[in-house]
Amino acid sequence: MLYISFTAISGLAAVGFYQMYKKINKKYLAFVGYATFIAVVFYAMPNNPDPITAPMDLVNNFRIMSALSMTIFWASLGLIFGTLWQKFRPDNMSIQSQI
Repeated sequence: MLYISFTAISGLAAVGFYQMYKKINKKYLAFVGYATFIAVVFYAMPNNPDPITAPMDLVNNFRIMSALSMTIFWASLGLIFGTLWQKFRPDNMSIQSQI
């Protein structure tokens, strides 16, 4: 339940800070605000009540590899879609060329 709560709070905050991003002149404030908000929420959330029964070496290595793999996944996804966007330029297509 804690994970789902944190994910929901993060998603709603992302939407809220995106709306703020569109309305303000200093765009970096939305990024800083979101990072600050998520850090506060992370530390305000209660600890996991379930005991960790696995060896801590295994748990910490899993956390490191999970963070690394998610970083690689999202970075490659961004690079692939960014490259495809630049190649096909769907934002410059006129309605006539789409028909």
